[in-house]
Amino acid sequence: MNSETLSEIMDIKRELYREDINRDSNTRRLDNMLSGLFDGFLYEELQILALKLPTDLATRIMKVYFTCSRYPQSETQVF
Repeated sequence: MNSETLSEIMDIKRELYREDINRDSNTRRLDNMLSGLFDGFLYEELQILALKLPTDLATRIMKVYFTCSRYPQSETQVF
């Protein structure tokens, strides 16, 4: 993940706590899912939760999701 994407994720996480955002359990879940992107977890539900936010923030989250979805997925091998 490049530095622009990492910075955008951090900026979005800060924006989740601006005054016009309703702070509820979905906001905390969304914050957690965004944090998971740093560890390589891509939650499909991220898109659904983003749609409950103001349009400007939802658009930014969708762009980050799309960027991250293009990275190769790892597979866990079980022996």
